[in-house]
Amino acid sequence: MSELARRPGLPWGVAAAIGFVASVLVAWGSAHPEFGFGDDGWPAGWVNALGGAVPVPLDRILIVVGVVALCGLWWCLRVRRDVAPVGRPGLLLAIWALPLLWCPPVLSNDAVLYADAGWIENAGGSVYADGLASAGGPFAAHVDPLWAGSGVAYPALSLVINQAVVLLAGNHPYWSVVAMRLPVILAVVLLARVLPRIARFLRPGDTDAVGRAQWWGLLNPLLVLHFLGGAHNDAPMVAVSLGAVWVTVVALERRRDAASGVLLWLVAPALVGVAMALKQQAGLTVLAVAGLPILAELGRLPLAQRVWRLGVRTAGVTAVALASFVGISLLTGKGLGWLAWLSLMADAGTVAPFAILRQWGGWALNGWGVDPAGFQAGVTMASNLVLLVVLAWIVLRFSDRPLAAVGWGSLAVAVLGQALHPWYVPWSLAVLGLVPLTRRQAGWLAGFAIAFVVWNAFQTVMWHGVPAPS
Repeated sequence: MSELARRPGLPWGVAAAIGFVASVLVAWGSAHPEFGFGDDGWPAGWVNALGGAVPVPLDRILIVVGVVALCGLWWCLRVRRDVAPVGRPGLLLAIWALPLLWCPPVLSNDAVLYADAGWIENAGGSVYADGLASAGGPFAAHVDPLWAGSGVAYPALSLVINQAVVLLAGNHPYWSVVAMRLPVILAVVLLARVLPRIARFLRPGDTDAVGRAQWWGLLNPLLVLHFLGGAHNDAPMVAVSLGAVWVTVVALERRRDAASGVLLWLVAPALVGVAMALKQQAGLTVLAVAGLPILAELGRLPLAQRVWRLGVRTAGVTAVALASFVGISLLTGKGLGWLAWLSLMADAGTVAPFAILRQWGGWALNGWGVDPAGFQAGVTMASNLVLLVVLAWIVLRFSDRPLAAVGWGSLAVAVLGQALHPWYVPWSLAVLGLVPLTRRQAGWLAGFAIAFVVWNAFQTVMWHGVPAPS
């Protein structure tokens, strides 16, 4: 169907207004003091007053209605053959996000943990060795009791960013937490810059490639609510990871010269290492950085030769990425202390299949008077083994489409790992929005994203609230 025959979709102004109002509802409901972990609610009186103006359970209803409205809006804006893609998606996203930028973290309090980790490191302590809430200070009272006393599995660069944000905000108990959105905003801006160029390079004959990439990678409600609203540190990892892919594309669009070789073999792999120093799972990006330069060749080779060719290049890229990652870990002085806390992720009570088995099986064994430690260790081992097998299958299945392997692989890591949080999924959506999807794949993926974010909203308002202070 020609562009002239395509009908306009939802009017841009209507989309902007609905998204803005939906975010207002989520922000207002989240400001209620019952969602603060401190005994006095949030560490800002005006926030507690504004949030408390909406009585329980109306605050919870506002959150759920806002989340559902954002999901419905996203679905209405999807790219279709007979409907033109939405214009100015970056501005649209900014309008949707604006009400979320002043309020407390929505649907999660991880940003409080980031602030406390930054405070501990700035005070000369080590969050790896001493644990969260170990140094007192302005954030300790607001750390979720589930994590108080435990370290974090975040790598070095993530902690450096936490330190910088807390310093920038003057250690303020409220604004330091809100300011954790600053790295996220920068990350989303970077995503908005790199996605169109990657999409045009990968699918030059598809006039909807850019619109589709922006719908999946920028406008999805998981990014709006859990990156910009929740201030999760996955956002910088996703942006730098896709920045490495962008550098690869830039090198391939240049003539084959010394500069393009430096970009392909040094700059892009080093950026993968930087992304890993933000969140470790970014290491999957080595497949795309290694495979995109030989994409046409991979499509011609039989499976065995293709896997060998991709494997050799991936080994070279991985070496540079690991050197970058280890170098950052050592230069920051933080090392690899996060390794000691990886098993904690399973304690969060998420819907990851193996996490459910581990937690519910542990409860059952406790009820029967049996120590669940051995069972839980076995479940963790089984989770790792199944994940490795699935990742190997994905690499083989998509060995001629390395970026698709990163997208499906990242989704496998999220679902089959020890914890499945909504903020793990935007990376997969952004990558898979750049590659061809069948209609069934696109439908299942969008349905999963919508169902997950709506379910998480219900879970949060029903289980994560605490009684409001008297």
